[in-house]
Amino acid sequence: MRPSQVPDSDLTRTWQVTRALRLVWISVAFGLVSGAVSVITGLGAHSLGVFAVGLGVFADVTGSAALIWRFRAERHQPGHLAARERRAAIIVAIALGVVAVVLTVESVTALAAGSRPGSAAITLIAAGMSLAVLTPLAYAKRRLGRQMGSLALQGDGALSGIGAATSLLALAALVLNDVLGWWWADRIAALIVAAAAAAEAWHTAPHHRTTR
Repeated sequence: MRPSQVPDSDLTRTWQVTRALRLVWISVAFGLVSGAVSVITGLGAHSLGVFAVGLGVFADVTGSAALIWRFRAERHQPGHLAARERRAAIIVAIALGVVAVVLTVESVTALAAGSRPGSAAITLIAAGMSLAVLTPLAYAKRRLGRQMGSLALQGDGALSGIGAATSLLALAALVLNDVLGWWWADRIAALIVAAAAAAEAWHTAPHHRTTR
C-alpha cells in the first residue's frame, strides 16, 4: 500500500503515538531534575508539601518511562498492544500507590511530632516551576489518553496533575505557615494529595475496566 493509500485512522494513530512519546519524554527529562531538587530542598526545609512535589514528580517519571516502552513497542511491533497497555497501567497505578502510602506515613508522623516546615526561597522556586510545567503536561496527557483509549496515559496524566496540584498546595501551605503560623497546613496538604493519589491508583489499575 502506497503512503497516499494509508487509512486515515492509521495516520491518526501514528500521530497520536508520536505525540504521546513526545509528552512522556518531556516528563522524564523535567522530572529527573525537578524531582531531585524538590526532594532535597523539601527534606532540607522539613517541608512535606515540597517533598510531596518531588515524590509526585519521580512517580511521574516512573510512569512516563513505562509509557516510553509501551508506545515505542506499539510503533515498532504493533502486536500485543492490550498486554503492553495493561503492564504500563499497572506500573502507573503502583507509582500512584507508592506516593499515597509514603505521603500518608510522612504526614501523620510530622503531625504527631508537631514539626514545622521551613520556607527557604529555593523551595518556593521548585514548587513554582513544577506547577508551571506539570499543569499543561497533565492536561495534554489526559486529553490524548482519552483520544487513544489509553488508561495508562490517562493515569500518567493524573501523576502529572498530582504533581501540579501538590505544587500549588505546597506554595499555599508555605505562605500560610509564614503569614499565619499554620505549620500543620503543609502536612494537611500532603495528606490531601495522598488521598487523591490513592483514588487515582484505584482508577488506573487494569481491574477497573474488567467489567466494561
